[in-house]
Amino acid sequence: MRGYAGLAMGTASAFLAIMAILIGSTALFYITTALIAILITCRLQARLAVRRLRLIRIAPESAQVGEMVTVEIEVWSEVKMPRPLITVQDGLPPKLLIADRSPSLPIAPAFDMPIRTQYRFRPQRRGRYRWNRLIVEGTDALGLVTFRQVYETSPAEILVLPRPIPVVIDLPTAAGWGITEAESGRTRGAGLEPWGIRPYTYGDSLRQVHWRSTARTGNLMVKEFEAGSQAAAAFVFQRTQGSEIGEGVFTTLEVMCGHIAFLAETFLNQGAHVTLPGLEDYSVARNSSERIEEIYQTLALVQADRTTTVSDELIGLVGTLPPGSVIFVLVSVIDDLLPDTVARLAAYQMRVVPLLYDTLVFQPKTDKQAPRNSVDSNYVEALRAAGGTPVVVPISAQVRSIGGDN
Repeated sequence: MRGYAGLAMGTASAFLAIMAILIGSTALFYITTALIAILITCRLQARLAVRRLRLIRIAPESAQVGEMVTVEIEVWSEVKMPRPLITVQDGLPPKLLIADRSPSLPIAPAFDMPIRTQYRFRPQRRGRYRWNRLIVEGTDALGLVTFRQVYETSPAEILVLPRPIPVVIDLPTAAGWGITEAESGRTRGAGLEPWGIRPYTYGDSLRQVHWRSTARTGNLMVKEFEAGSQAAAAFVFQRTQGSEIGEGVFTTLEVMCGHIAFLAETFLNQGAHVTLPGLEDYSVARNSSERIEEIYQTLALVQADRTTTVSDELIGLVGTLPPGSVIFVLVSVIDDLLPDTVARLAAYQMRVVPLLYDTLVFQPKTDKQAPRNSVDSNYVEALRAAGGTPVVVPISAQVRSIGGDN
């Protein structure tokens, strides 16, 4: 509306000027001159309102998908002069998909003290994002003219972690594999090698309280121990180019990361070892809480950008994982060599559990060429015949709703 008001006033000034010349009216000439002077003054005031400012952005280092993020912006005036209200718009990167963005409240910058404004949003997709632009918009006291100024600031960076998506799958039996043995209790085994110290949660035994840490922190802390089952789970993603099906926030890879975040946290709380081969070299975590944080940060950066297949990645695991490990392989598009790879891994006493995602759930209606769906019945039987334990991952109605009307 401000722009329209200034345009209307400018048009009226031009019309009156023409009429003053045509009819030789001195009164109209004076009126036109006054209107033009007002417009020039308003434009100058709007321009000065957004010049000579110093801005600092304060953003969190990390957030989870769907979590409300608050970004604060501090503004100083570098010159001692009265300024009308301005608004500051943050230039977020286009790849950072967001929802529920709140407007930035107008502020009047001062010379001797910072004035702070803020806005909020919910990130919708994993990843690491950087941006350094702020757009300042100012107007004159009458609201007739609007002027914008772009400022380059110190880069802000936020790591968006995946949101755990609950999933129920049938795990391999405990005989010789260990994963379901870890399900027998929610706490780690007592009397074995200590794993670390963590905050007390409901259900923990008071016998495991670490009194020295409790006295030092003022919070009840308990000891963790290695799981007696020696359960080990490894998660391998299909990251080949073209294997991520879907659009925006609802893709196979996004849902895979959410499922693995949930399963990894569940297994760690049950005492199992969890690794992400090919995505991390080693872990420096001292307890399960730190390990969970490591896994979330690793999952945040997973991309389907590789030229090699998931079978190639699995072959490279031979000799790197302990015998009896359970390898969960997340697959959306058929990998022809996967059944043979599963059979080879079985010879090394490693159980492979392919987690298969139905691409028809994720494929947009606009796509005419359907990918080779990993849930094809013949492919599932081939994986089972090779010694694997294929599981077609159920996609709940709540997860489907993320994709809208696909």
